[in-house]
Amino acid sequence: MAVGLEKILACIDDKALEEAENIINNAKTKADNILTRSNEFAKKESELIIENAEKKADLILKRAKTKAFLQERELNLKAKHEMVCFVIDEAKKFLHKMPSEEYFTLILKLFKKYIAPFKCEIIFSKSDLNRLPKEFCEELVESANKAGAQLKISKKTRDIDGGFILSYGEVEENCSFEALIESNFDVLCDKINKVLFS
Repeated sequence: MAVGLEKILACIDDKALEEAENIINNAKTKADNILTRSNEFAKKESELIIENAEKKADLILKRAKTKAFLQERELNLKAKHEMVCFVIDEAKKFLHKMPSEEYFTLILKLFKKYIAPFKCEIIFSKSDLNRLPKEFCEELVESANKAGAQLKISKKTRDIDGGFILSYGEVEENCSFEALIESNFDVLCDKINKVLFS
């Protein structure tokens, strides 16, 4: 009876050992499968993270390039505008320093361009009124008559930087250098830009 019990116990031990080995093998297989899946998932996740990081880096780089381009363009425009303003300021200084004969020839040319066929009065700055050449005044009146206008040279003065004002009663035409430059600023800028930057 003891021998039979030993055989049964031995058989149970063998089956238990075999069962334990099966459980261990199954556990190892499951662990390997889990590890493999985890590695694949980790690899995919890391690839996705890298891809997203590269996209973000590209986007940041593109934004930085666009910003740099816009800043460069803005600085160029600002520099060009400053140069144009400098040229206009120099032109104003040149007009003020012109010899009297050339200056009043220019004034006469402007007068012929802006005179309208009405009764009017021409008003100068104080400094220009004090140095009007007699023959210039005669040429003004003659040019006004040719244009169908009746001209009076005013004894009043205006605080202008050169040029003149034509007064038609309630209506005035401001032909001071400052006003003419301001009203033609865009045209002047285009011409100066072509000369400086073409």
